[in-house]
Amino acid sequence: MICKELKIPIIIEKSQALLWRLPLNHPIIPLIEKDLKKRKAGYNGEATVYYHLSFLKDKKYKIFYDIRIPLFSQYFQIDFLVLTPFYILIIEVKNISGTVTIDPLIRQLTRTYQGLTEGFPDPVSQVQRQTLLLQKWFSLHKLKYPPIKHLVVFSNPSTILHFTETPPADSPYREIIHAQNIIDKIKDLNETCVKEIINDKEISKVRRTILKDHQENESDIFPTYGISKNDIMTGVRCENCHHIPMTRVRASWFCNKCSASSKHGHMKAIRDYFLLINEHITNKELREFIHVPSRTTAYKMLKDLDMQGEKKAAFYINPDK
Repeated sequence: MICKELKIPIIIEKSQALLWRLPLNHPIIPLIEKDLKKRKAGYNGEATVYYHLSFLKDKKYKIFYDIRIPLFSQYFQIDFLVLTPFYILIIEVKNISGTVTIDPLIRQLTRTYQGLTEGFPDPVSQVQRQTLLLQKWFSLHKLKYPPIKHLVVFSNPSTILHFTETPPADSPYREIIHAQNIIDKIKDLNETCVKEIINDKEISKVRRTILKDHQENESDIFPTYGISKNDIMTGVRCENCHHIPMTRVRASWFCNKCSASSKHGHMKAIRDYFLLINEHITNKELREFIHVPSRTTAYKMLKDLDMQGEKKAAFYINPDK
């Protein structure tokens, strides 16, 4: 049972919207493009693991994708969490190409790809830390929980995993696998973890608490790159060539660069506004953002959104909130 589904992380949507709305010669663009490429690769890897986990049809499996929950004044994030009456499984996903060398003795991971060797954080140390934080979270909420297990999963089937030495049978480094082996690993867990620790009622309580505590990372993307909202281009973006701004012509949007037209181009612009500027928008703010002088026209574009306030104090809410 999927309790929290796979979806594109908001940081990817924000990064893409920011790229489209920066001038082409802006010096920060190469860094944003590099970060976006990494984030998309990470998401694609998680989508691969999600596909394999989707074969777990038994209702005893409660599967959560990308949970971010608070602990004291900080947050910790888990790629996948599988909750059962017998055990909890934390899955940390890595989408790394090339040859990955793992040294269990010094807890080091290196990747060689296209002649370049670089180091990465040790994923086993990472998932062990997540285990400790999750245990503290359960204790803080006074929730009963079964043993917590973990896996480090490499999503790219062409990745070559190489150990500098064979880990002992009880080593956590034995829990590093390729994505296609997830179901077999879970079958092994089912054979070794046979004692029911929490019942259906307790599982439901854990599920509700996780979903209640989870918070999306809605942080402002501008400080990350040392830029301001004044750097972005306003106006309706052409979906064909991404030129900004389009021109309003007879209830449609016309692109002066590629001659494409759109009836609903403003809807993407409103979405960009919610991603980059604010979670709510006024009629005036929309008019300024998409270069439309008519208050009536702007009202018609906003009328399908939930409204709060009255008259000139009214504002419209991001429907994804």
